[in-house]
Amino acid sequence: MMSEINFLQRRRAGLTKVEKQDFVYRRYALIFFSVAFSLFVVSIGSHIFLTQRLKRLSVQHQSLTEQIANDEPVEISFLIFSQKLKSIREIYENRSNKQQAIDYFSNIFGEQVFLSGMNYGGEGNQLTLRLTSEDIFAFENTLNVLDSTEVKNAFSSVTKSGLRRDETGSYSLDLAVELKKAGEQTNANPQ
Repeated sequence: MMSEINFLQRRRAGLTKVEKQDFVYRRYALIFFSVAFSLFVVSIGSHIFLTQRLKRLSVQHQSLTEQIANDEPVEISFLIFSQKLKSIREIYENRSNKQQAIDYFSNIFGEQVFLSGMNYGGEGNQLTLRLTSEDIFAFENTLNVLDSTEVKNAFSSVTKSGLRRDETGSYSLDLAVELKKAGEQTNANPQ
């Protein structure tokens, strides 16, 4: 009888060992490839998502820029309008102060002294009045009133100048009045 000799058994055992090692390598390669492919898919997906979002934001930015550019004339008109209102308020306040001063002097001098001329002093709070009277005694009383503390308290300064007498015998005096500013205390209400 013949005995069987198996020369391939060692080879088969060697191949089985290599096959096991190849199987482990294949498994690691498959895991690595799966992870790499997943990262690739995620990066492509996020790239597409972010690109679309960037396009939407770009379109939105452009539309908002156009809207702002379209609203610019309205904003400029509003700013001009508000500046005009502010200027009108300041003019009205100055006019109101000057009107109060004219009323004050009209009431304080009586009926024999007239305001024959007036000049508003532009930007400042200056008012120039021309007082006229035919009666020297009434005019002297006017000068005393102008020197009183009541008048000095009502205005920042009162300056008299240009006292003269014309051909008809009327006396006139130029009066420069510096009105108090809005924050200063004013007592321009005669009793």
